[in-house]
Amino acid sequence: MRRRRWPAAAPPATGGVVVYGPVELATTRDLTLRLAEVVAHPAGLELRIELTATGRTADRARHETRPLDDPDDPSARWSYLAVHVRVDDVVGEADPSHLQSTSRVATTEASEYHTEPRYWVGAYPESGVITLTVGWPEIGLHARTDVIRLGPNPAR
Repeated sequence: MRRRRWPAAAPPATGGVVVYGPVELATTRDLTLRLAEVVAHPAGLELRIELTATGRTADRARHETRPLDDPDDPSARWSYLAVHVRVDDVVGEADPSHLQSTSRVATTEASEYHTEPRYWVGAYPESGVITLTVGWPEIGLHARTDVIRLGPNPAR
């Protein structure tokens, strides 16, 4: 199996066809992870993922994604949703683009964090199947793997 990185890139502006989604990938009391849709293009796939966290999980997500501008802060670190995509015999980490995160804190019970990253995978599987592994252990989302059956690329 070959390894590579799927770099953050914008998909083509036109010509995409939704081939999968929406589907919930993980749901807990404080967290919902959805694969909103998979959009096929002649040159690859765009994955649109949505994560909503509430309560303490939202607080942890906010802490993990805060600006790291204090060099004397010993807790300074940054993490985000980790996404790995396997396309046929190629597997790699996907870098997010189009980060749209919102966060609000009214009370402890009303705390919410929401993000909608998009990922560009510059290949469509000949097999019509991708394997998606998603996790964010720093906020309590352990890696989970789903096999997504897309079928032939309708954008070709």
